[in-house]
Amino acid sequence: MGMSTKLERVLAIDAEICRGTYPSVQDLCQKFEVSERTLFDDIRYLKDRLAREIVFDHVRGGYSNSNPGKKLPEFELSSGEVFALTLGKELLSIYTGTSFEATLRSALEKIAQRLPEKVQVDPDEIRSIIKFRANAVAPISAKLFSDMNQACDSHKRVAITYFAASKGETTERTIDPQCVLHDRGTWYVVAYCQWRKALRMFALHRIQHYKILDETFEPMSCDELNAWIDSAFQIEHGEKSYRVTIRFAPHSARYIRERIWHQQQAVKDLDNGSCEISFPASSLDEVMRWLAPYGPDALVLEPPELKDLVIKSAEETLDQYKASARADKSN
Repeated sequence: MGMSTKLERVLAIDAEICRGTYPSVQDLCQKFEVSERTLFDDIRYLKDRLAREIVFDHVRGGYSNSNPGKKLPEFELSSGEVFALTLGKELLSIYTGTSFEATLRSALEKIAQRLPEKVQVDPDEIRSIIKFRANAVAPISAKLFSDMNQACDSHKRVAITYFAASKGETTERTIDPQCVLHDRGTWYVVAYCQWRKALRMFALHRIQHYKILDETFEPMSCDELNAWIDSAFQIEHGEKSYRVTIRFAPHSARYIRERIWHQQQAVKDLDNGSCEISFPASSLDEVMRWLAPYGPDALVLEPPELKDLVIKSAEETLDQYKASARADKSN
């Protein structure tokens, strides 16, 4: 029964000991899926930090609490900390996906139950005045999410069967998972692909089958990994880097100025109220999808490859509507 946090685990160990069954070291290690070293650290934490009177009974061969009725020490939270706990509960439920909602709510509610009776902010009041709407979430299994996190943490290679939506094909890959990344309702694993010999982003919901291998790898440094992730315009990576410059008409420019679209962006205001934004990008298809809602308000200035893509898309869209109009007339 893997526990989500150390605090939740040590509290569960304490509750198990307080049942009076004298659980042994082996019993507790097996029940909570920890090593003996971790268990001893947890027992020390309970005794030193939470003042639990836990002793080992050598006759019965297990642990007991000589004062099980003693309450755990209360801890106080500031209004800001209660605020963060409440919002964290709501945000995690939204952005992790429906398969995790019950687990996350259960873990956070256990923490909330141990709060003092009186706190400066009522979590229910926060929920009543602040609302979140989820975007389109790609559902994934909790086991896949957990296993991929474990593979990243233990530096274990993973064999996957992956469906690439962009090409509509399924391939077999062996990957070195570096980290799990969330972006706009979708979870990805950033991994070194042994087939492509390069870093790639794999959407977890497109992994059809997987197996964690008994092979380890040397993980990348955080700086190198973050530099690669940040080099994308949003999430997609390509083989080549482009300098993108787009001019937005006054109406859309008001919205463009409000946000940071890329960490390396440069925004230039023009006299007529329009603006030009420039940034590096390696996936022009991703930039194309970003531009679509702005329609004629967005004019691509560079690179020429992106101009050609926009022109081709506009021509194909126009031809499609013309064909549809002709069909309507003939009917």
